[in-house]
Amino acid sequence: MKVKTPEGGMGVVGRFLVTVLIILIVVLVTVFFAVRTRGGHEFIEERIEKHLGVDVVVDSMRIGWPYALVLEDIRTEGFDEEGDMSGFAAQEVRLGPSLRARYRVFVRRGHLRLVETEGQMWEPACFARLGELPYGDLADVTRMLPLSTGRVELEVNGARVEWFDRRNSILASAHGISYRVTPVRIPGRTMQHHNLSLYSMTRPNGARISDVAREWLSSDTIERVELMDAQLEGTVAP
Repeated sequence: MKVKTPEGGMGVVGRFLVTVLIILIVVLVTVFFAVRTRGGHEFIEERIEKHLGVDVVVDSMRIGWPYALVLEDIRTEGFDEEGDMSGFAAQEVRLGPSLRARYRVFVRRGHLRLVETEGQMWEPACFARLGELPYGDLADVTRMLPLSTGRVELEVNGARVEWFDRRNSILASAHGISYRVTPVRIPGRTMQHHNLSLYSMTRPNGARISDVAREWLSSDTIERVELMDAQLEGTVAP
């Protein structure tokens, strides 16, 4: 008995994989050139604005290695580094796929300024929950950022945050922040590993902490399990 085999030796599965590869290459090349056009630039800005609820300006965009959308010099409209207007800026933001999670977000030299409103809320509204951070434990950031699903790997490098009251006087500030959240795969459970360090932070009551190094685990059912907690405490002179 003779068995017929597909001619050419590639087979149905082989032809399907080649087709998928060609489509993927076309998509990647299209996106590579699209971000360099004004239309592509505006489209991405509009998507960011829709997601965050604030107007943003991005000076330049490109595709970086291995395949990430790189936003350079991004800021909310009207944001001034030395001002007191709410908003944020970053030297670089990278958005792309992750081996450990679905997405990876990397922020280099970010600057966030939160301003208290009349209703005791904080602006920009997309980061309002971080308004509580100077008053409590720094590890409370776990419940302030929606990362418990394990879909996002986050890395923030060299950031600073400032909190202003309704009279535009500075309440608190934190400098030299590095923060990384990485999904941890455990049988039957998804957890996140948090690594936080910062150079210094001044709290609303005048207390100052410096040389902070914190590590902890969290999940959707466990707020946190502390692995390391080190910091120096003092009081800022009047």
